Amino acid sequence: MDQVDVRLGRKVRSAGQQIVTAITEAILDSRLPPGARLPSEEEMAERFGVSRPTIRLALHKLRDAGVIEVTRGRHGGYRVSDSPVAAVAHGLGQYMSLAIGADKLNYAHIMEVRWELEILAARTAAQRRTESDLAGWALFESEFDDDRAGWDIVRALRYDLAFHRRLAESSHNPLVLAFNSSVTIAFQDCGLDHGTLSPVDVVAHLELVRDAVLAGNANAAASAMQQHLRRNQNTWLPAG
Repeated sequence: MDQVDVRLGRKVRSAGQQIVTAITEAILDSRLPPGARLPSEEEMAERFGVSRPTIRLALHKLRDAGVIEVTRGRHGGYRVSDSPVAAVAHGLGQYMSLAIGADKLNYAHIMEVRWELEILAARTAAQRRTESDLAGWALFESEFDDDRAGWDIVRALRYDLAFHRRLAESSHNPLVLAFNSSVTIAFQDCGLDHGTLSPVDVVAHLELVRDAVLAGNANAAASAMQQHLRRNQNTWLPAG
């Protein structure tokens, strides 16, 4: 967990988080292009002046975000992912986390942009979804085919996050997908308390969005997304 520097009134990033940021910045400014191999854990530990377990945790976080990939074998190791979306998403997510911690960005700012982009995602997904997307939606829903009446907040939030990502993927707009991923990264880093949320509110109207997308009805998809956001607008705001 981040510590707070009482002299500066802001969060102090841990060693692992600083390493994640440094590698992400190197990727975003092309010092580490797609496909580039990273130094070994031992080399990076020496360069950053930290232990190998600290380096390993930072690399695992980047791997889980899709920013880097790991290969096994004699010539294995970590390399930068070929997907630019992952790098953009992680970089923007890290920026949001830092800016929120430094009080230069608040959740209302993010939600203002997210509101417009989610409506755009719904509309364009309905217009552009392919046969492959339709199959993807069917597979997605099969993973959440249990009784929603019994969902707790963890299950509902998992569905909500996965739903918005599938919607962003169906929009076929890389920037929409990158922003969707970055918001998830930032808010998870900040550890918001969702204990008071209602599972029903979290997933409200999403079935209407899905049905409109599958039917190719862009206006209905956008309208249903507005209903969802209006009902669910406080989901990602800090408690109290």
